[in-house]
Amino acid sequence: MGKFSERNDQGHHAIGEDDPLALRLLKDEHHVFRRLFDQAEAASGQALVPIAQELCLRLGVHMTIEEEILYPALKPAIGPDEVNEGIVEHHAGKLLIAEIEQLDGTEELYKSKVHVLGEETIHHIDEEDEDLFEDAKAAHAEGKVDLDAVGEQLRTRQAALYDQIARDGEMGETDEADVEEIRTA
Repeated sequence: MGKFSERNDQGHHAIGEDDPLALRLLKDEHHVFRRLFDQAEAASGQALVPIAQELCLRLGVHMTIEEEILYPALKPAIGPDEVNEGIVEHHAGKLLIAEIEQLDGTEELYKSKVHVLGEETIHHIDEEDEDLFEDAKAAHAEGKVDLDAVGEQLRTRQAALYDQIARDGEMGETDEADVEEIRTA
């Protein structure tokens, strides 16, 4: 077990029996990201490239479903602060992903870029698990948001995005957070 994936069974990172569907789905993906970033840390040379490509693809889908479905559902239930922070962190991750996707793995900074993406992503998902998801779970318990219904929407949209990628090689049009709004906020 690596330094990232060892957290998967600890505290709020563990998938709880009482976690609503949306949180179970997203935490499960967080576990996958931690394992993949551990693999990336251990990889060198061209062995890192397919791991980085998988991470970039999966992170793109993950951020899209959070921004299209989860964040809008949570904002009225828990307030804008944590949601907006998540959107800004996603934006920073997307910029690094775009850089990595333009590289072939032979560049001097390739491994460093993947490493920094890992550090930023792990920080982000740890905050989600420990703060955002706990606040969301409380709002769900109070009837402010139905995270089981949101989970079904997340699962459906995620499947559609992966189907589109398999068919067209890309996600196509999404309804993610507006980058211009992020830059001027």
